[in-house]
Amino acid sequence: MGGLGLIWTLAEKDLRIELRSRQAFFTTLFFSFLILMVFNFAFDPASPATRKAAPGILWVALIFPGVIQLNRSFQSEREEGTLLGVLLSPMDRGFIFFGKFLANWVFLLVVDLLTLVIFMAVYNFPLTSATLWMLLLILLSSLGFSAVGTLFGAMVSNLRTREVLLPILLFPIVIPVILAAVNGSTEVLLGEKFRLLFQWIKILVAFDVIFLAASYLVFEYVVEES
Repeated sequence: MGGLGLIWTLAEKDLRIELRSRQAFFTTLFFSFLILMVFNFAFDPASPATRKAAPGILWVALIFPGVIQLNRSFQSEREEGTLLGVLLSPMDRGFIFFGKFLANWVFLLVVDLLTLVIFMAVYNFPLTSATLWMLLLILLSSLGFSAVGTLFGAMVSNLRTREVLLPILLFPIVIPVILAAVNGSTEVLLGEKFRLLFQWIKILVAFDVIFLAASYLVFEYVVEES
């Protein structure tokens, strides 16, 4: 089996487990929905101030619930003792990283897209051709977020305080992703001229390439130490 086959097999295994239980999926989606509802009740959705703040509200609902899945990424293997068997198998440990990363990315994409639909319905944003740019921003942002989150998820997976440590480690690193996503979404959702949108997209692409490669390279040392 080639490298791509191994990566897909590992990712498919995690996705099948989640598909059967759906625990993390419904928890994450409900958390996103709850965040949107809290802001909706706290502020008047029709006011200009709320409209301007809407892109930030959206990304709070997209980013923070994603930590739930990343915390669970290595949990089952740690609890059942199967992670050691996977690490001892004769395969590049980078394939293990890419398998976990791919599963996390697909999971987050599904939740993020459903959250986007709920957001646009609740905050009365119409579906237009510009919405396609939102899909691109979500695609690129979730990629970088999943790459860094998978690495740190492996790092803290055997610690009792992983639920606290993962956000502390993760959010300072993904600040460029959050800034680029929020500013890019502001231009798209508020109908502004795309003066800086492509610059924000370039930042997201650069972040994704750099941290995906860096996470792949250091993953072997992270799982050895953890």
